[in-house]
Amino acid sequence: MAPFRRSGVTGDKELIANLRELAKGPSNAEVDQAATQSLRPMLSKTKERLKAARNYIGKYPGFPQPKVPRSGGHVDQGIVIRKSKVSSKSKRSYKLGATRRSRFLLHLVEFGTAPHYQPLFRGGWQHPGAKAHPSLTPSFDEEAGNVPNTFGRLIWNTMSNKISKMKKGPRRK
Repeated sequence: MAPFRRSGVTGDKELIANLRELAKGPSNAEVDQAATQSLRPMLSKTKERLKAARNYIGKYPGFPQPKVPRSGGHVDQGIVIRKSKVSSKSKRSYKLGATRRSRFLLHLVEFGTAPHYQPLFRGGWQHPGAKAHPSLTPSFDEEAGNVPNTFGRLIWNTMSNKISKMKKGPRRK
């Protein structure tokens, strides 16, 4: 680096430091935030569809009515965005799915149920089945193309902000 000083070229140390900083890429928190933000439209559409399919007291007058709403919440309240457990430092994976009570009910709402016999309900009862209320599949079909674009734009903005905050030019002595 000494020959450059004689030629009048300066700023090489700052340039190297800036390139090292850029090579680190976005932080884990920034990637998490961008991934969550890019999946948020899919999450909201899924919740809207599930909320429309809610089973509330009085919805089916001929069916036995509960006295109070079921504890544990509705299916739409358990839909979340999470970082997958298989994620590593170099490869991060996120998923949109159900938690708590919704884990056990979401597939029944999504795909419906066939008519079947319920032996333990009222001494035996023929369940008429339930029609499917797809929520995750249509939301995925609508938003799947937008997620990578949104994620890329958010990461690009993050890196642009990092570049704009970097040191410019040589240090003054």
